[in-house]
Amino acid sequence: MDQEEIPPEPIMEQDDLPPQMTVAPPVEGPLAKYMREYRLLNSLLVSLFILVGSFAALWNIVVYVAAAGEGNSDFSDAGAAPADQQQEKQKVVKLMQRQQKSQPKTQQQFRTTAVSDISLPDLNELDVKDLAPVVEAAAPTMAEVGSNNDQMKKAMAGIGLSLPKVMQQRCDPKKRMSRLRSGGGKEITEDAIMRGLNWLKNIQDSDGGWGDIDKTPEGNRPSYGKSSHKQAMTSMALLAFLGHCELQDSPQFGPTVQKAIDFLTSESPDELTGSANNGAYAHGIRTYALCEAYTMTKIPKLKEYAKRAAIFTIKGQNENGGWAYGFGKGPVAHTDLSVSGWCIQGLKAAALTGIPIDGLDESMDKAIEYVKRCQDQTGRFQYKTDSHGGQSGRGSLTGTGILSLQIWKNAKSEEARKGLDWIVANICDNKAQKEWKNVNVYGWYYHAQACFQATGAGGNNYWREWNKDFQQIVTKAQSEDGHWEHGYHFHGDTDIYRTAMTILMLEVYYRYMPSTKV
Repeated sequence: MDQEEIPPEPIMEQDDLPPQMTVAPPVEGPLAKYMREYRLLNSLLVSLFILVGSFAALWNIVVYVAAAGEGNSDFSDAGAAPADQQQEKQKVVKLMQRQQKSQPKTQQQFRTTAVSDISLPDLNELDVKDLAPVVEAAAPTMAEVGSNNDQMKKAMAGIGLSLPKVMQQRCDPKKRMSRLRSGGGKEITEDAIMRGLNWLKNIQDSDGGWGDIDKTPEGNRPSYGKSSHKQAMTSMALLAFLGHCELQDSPQFGPTVQKAIDFLTSESPDELTGSANNGAYAHGIRTYALCEAYTMTKIPKLKEYAKRAAIFTIKGQNENGGWAYGFGKGPVAHTDLSVSGWCIQGLKAAALTGIPIDGLDESMDKAIEYVKRCQDQTGRFQYKTDSHGGQSGRGSLTGTGILSLQIWKNAKSEEARKGLDWIVANICDNKAQKEWKNVNVYGWYYHAQACFQATGAGGNNYWREWNKDFQQIVTKAQSEDGHWEHGYHFHGDTDIYRTAMTILMLEVYYRYMPSTKV
């Protein structure tokens, strides 16, 4: 039997094939891929975040606890006793009341013979913006300079507004520090000033003066006349406190200042004390202190003393325009620039009081002509005009001559410029002057002021050169107790004289602002 033939299966076309089933892998997003590939790194980051968060929480707890115990003070201590707090409040209230009474009802005027001749710049002219400051930083807060009491801030601001414009910067703590910084000053300078003032406070005599325990560089009592020396030293010390705007109501130095004022007003202001030479020096410095004290405190008694002292100075002027030992008259009198320099500063302070004083302008004009005649060919200034010119000037008196010109109509004079050029060439660029043992404090007191005042007359380069090493040299030489040891010998050198003058030279950054109206 034939086998039945089985036909072949038909070949199916591709389109007729049934669809095949496939299982797709799970879809993995970017985040899942990142977590899978960086598992170790992610674990480390999470651990770090937990650690930082724990530390931050612990820090907040510590800060909160510390702040709860300190109140609002930046630098607080255990606080004053209730009685002390009440006493301080009373002082502040008295200060505010006194300043309110002394606040001028109208714009303050200076009634001298020629008002236009007094250099009183506008506030917007006072910035020394193009100086190259040593430290560029914002001014510290009130708490950082010790005046963190709101009432005290307002009272100090009131004092500043009642002062001549050239003196206003010293009384607002914030402005004072701002001026220090803008002029290239450092915090070490302000610290040195405060230490020096505390030293003066601690050695004040029981009668309010200074001088009973003063010492020469050799450790001896000064041989100068006791009465004139004490008047001069008390005046110098008072000027140092006033330069920092420490007044009779100052919480820290108020009693010190008040006792000094009482001492200076315990003797007649229109007669010389002591010997002829010492008395002449002392009266010029005393006039300076009495006039500045009245300008800043407005104590009624001081007005009479300041005016009488200034009038006596004017009457004591020699015919040649200077001032002599014993305020002698005629060509044979011992007239010299050193005595004259103090009298000129005293009369300038008298002009700033606003008290009408007959003959003040004429006296100052004559004095400036005398000062110009004291300059020699090199730019230095001579001790006496009869030193026959040439090169007989003294470096220590050069700043005296320049400052005298600057504070009375002649800041831009050729004589002032020549003197400033000499200081830069022979003091600022002199390596020997970089050591305190070679520093003549008397000369530097004037040099520092002369170079700073030059900025008001476009002489910023003089201050830049002077200020390069000035602060470091002076502050480094201060003793631990706050006074300055002997440097280079100058006439009249004693611990009090030297320290007071050094404080005044460091206060140059804000004590008197340079004027552009010259």
